[in-house]
Amino acid sequence: MKSSGERSCGAIGFAPVALLAVLVAFVLTGCAAPGGGASAHSDVARCAAVLPMARDVVHGQGTLTVVRPVDRSDVDDITREAGADVPPAPASTSPASPKPPKPPKPSQNQAGPPLPKACLIVYRGNYPAGSIPSALPPAHGGQYALIVVKVRHPAVDRVLVTDTLPASAPRSWWHF
Repeated sequence: MKSSGERSCGAIGFAPVALLAVLVAFVLTGCAAPGGGASAHSDVARCAAVLPMARDVVHGQGTLTVVRPVDRSDVDDITREAGADVPPAPASTSPASPKPPKPPKPSQNQAGPPLPKACLIVYRGNYPAGSIPSALPPAHGGQYALIVVKVRHPAVDRVLVTDTLPASAPRSWWHF
């Protein structure tokens, strides 16, 4: 029989191990949660579905350099900095019909970060004039292909070819 001054070895060893297990579980859960960890990874993941479409635009040539969500004003700024004219917005096909109401947005906890409307995907390589159809400025070559791809209804929105990466295109933590 043990004296009152002696403690069971199992009882002392269990508490630190249990505390360590709980701490590790919190850390791992926090990194795996939507928005947890580095934002660069979640932003790339939000654009991942359209990466193959951008790769097809450059015919699999070049090195993936930048991936990031963009909004319409970003796209127009990047287009101007690349030396191209901003294309006019598409005309509405039926101005008389009202738009249907938008469904309510899910909360951050339910769905994670919302999908962006468009992503900027930049490849670095040798893109001679005419090698990428529909590129802006027309008949211009360069070492950067900037592809803007719509995410929700996947489609290539705009392709720019330039010799220098526009200042507003990258954000250092999204560079590869």
